[in-house]
Amino acid sequence: MTQPDAVGYVDATLRDLAPFPWGTAVGTDDLASAAAALSEVGARVLEVLDPRCARAALEARSESPWDRLRAVLREAGNTPVGVVAGARFLWGERPLAPDVARRFVHCAAESGARRVRATDPLNDADALEPLARACEEAGAQFVPTLIVGPAPPPGDALWLDEARRLAALPGAAALCVSDGAGHLAPAALGTLVREAGEATGLPIEVQVQAPGGLAPLAATAAVVAGAAAVQASAGPVALVSARPSAETLRAALVGGARVLDCHPGALDRAARVVGPMLPTDRLRQAAAAVFGPAVAVPPALEHGLISRLGRLGLSRSLVAVADEAAAVARDVGAVTMGYPLGGAVLAQAARHAIEGRRWAEIEPELAQFALGRLGRLRGPVSAEAMEAARAADPGEPPRRDLAAVAEEAPPGLSEEDLVLWAMFAEETEAVVARRRSLGAEAARRPAQPAIDRELLETLVDVVEASDEAEVSVEVSGARVTVRRAGPTPAEAGGPARGGREVGEAEDDGLVRVESPMVGTFYRRPGPDQPPFVEEGQRIEAGETLCLIEAMKLFNEIVAEQGGVVRRILLEDATPTEFGQLLFLIEP
Repeated sequence: MTQPDAVGYVDATLRDLAPFPWGTAVGTDDLASAAAALSEVGARVLEVLDPRCARAALEARSESPWDRLRAVLREAGNTPVGVVAGARFLWGERPLAPDVARRFVHCAAESGARRVRATDPLNDADALEPLARACEEAGAQFVPTLIVGPAPPPGDALWLDEARRLAALPGAAALCVSDGAGHLAPAALGTLVREAGEATGLPIEVQVQAPGGLAPLAATAAVVAGAAAVQASAGPVALVSARPSAETLRAALVGGARVLDCHPGALDRAARVVGPMLPTDRLRQAAAAVFGPAVAVPPALEHGLISRLGRLGLSRSLVAVADEAAAVARDVGAVTMGYPLGGAVLAQAARHAIEGRRWAEIEPELAQFALGRLGRLRGPVSAEAMEAARAADPGEPPRRDLAAVAEEAPPGLSEEDLVLWAMFAEETEAVVARRRSLGAEAARRPAQPAIDRELLETLVDVVEASDEAEVSVEVSGARVTVRRAGPTPAEAGGPARGGREVGEAEDDGLVRVESPMVGTFYRRPGPDQPPFVEEGQRIEAGETLCLIEAMKLFNEIVAEQGGVVRRILLEDATPTEFGQLLFLIEP
């Protein structure tokens, strides 16, 4: 009897657990626990960090992504760990020079990452070459990504031309075909996978996220077409990211010629570990999306788009905006919706729907791409889009190299902190300043040449007296990470900007509703509309309490249970921090 052919399983659970903005509730300890469970599932690699995860770590939790990577590696056992980075931008949103990309890869490899998967919204192989060469130097596996977009149509020769150029990059170990918004029907994705494998001679890995529960179907079609590996997540994490769950994909392949290479019992245990880490609001939104219209929009951006349209009374325009997003992408040179362009494309499409006219103005990010300043365009730019780009021309974006970054950055940064500062200057400065402050506090204690129990107790005391959930300190050449076990002051309801204090007795017996992300708090669906709720109002479970805007996207915060709103702690249109108390509700 012929044994089924094994299909590799690339695990995306850790990335899907902690993206910005809704994944900010997941900390380093949570990811380490998840990694320990996932280390037994038989995955070929655990993908840990990407731009949205790095931003969540720095902006919302003041945690270094490098510390997160090392925490996961300590628990991952023999399972390789990888990161995802964008050409030119890496994890940030400002273009950087090739020497910064090289240093980024070396920092990742020195922290223990064994694989770098690289992306570019133009599928520009030239832009990815610095990452490829850096991976060769650092001894890390390099996997370029072919991002599927709304243009050109399936079957166009451009897709295979791009696949060949990406596969020819130095050290390419495989080619990842990524459809992050369900642009291709399952059959069309299968055809592209088969043809890309034949054209490049490389193993094809597939990353698919699709609306309406189509992701497992698309992944199965890719496997049948010959994909060597498939990205999937464990249990309910797959639901919130609209990608195939490893459990569902394994079941779909039973009895066929191919089988997912994983351990079912370990997958079940891992799903039980990671499931409780998901915010209830996000699970509810994801479940609702399965039964909503199947639109080709990146799942991470869809709910924010829905909320924005709802605030303006345009809830029924979602399909039209999704179609317009495809037209926008074609108009600005056939860009894909890969990072960092997806949000800008959707924002431009929503602008067209709201204003009732096209290309009166243009998003700054799109203008740079339309003007050809951030890579080789995949197609022509429409006359209207080019006119708007020239009218709004923000000038050539500076592409800073390491020398420029080092000159601008605070003195004394380590190489990994310098790379972070190049991408996230303000956030990195805050992390480094707090780390140094705690290190100085520990160093003031005399006769402490080594890390002993007394020094650890001192570090614990210092952290508990600060606002930080976790801090890494270097003492005598060794790095010590001290993590808070209990909630931070913000999580405990302490006032932040625009907040009102709540005494312990005042919230006794009341249900606390806290902000799941950093952003701007809005009590109203629109500037001229009444608030969602008022103090003293009775509400039902699932009723919208407020909106929080993050990354130009509006996220609904809903009541977990019914009751009476007793306190509203923030004023309308004020900033909110992760874990900040928003409402008190009497059950």
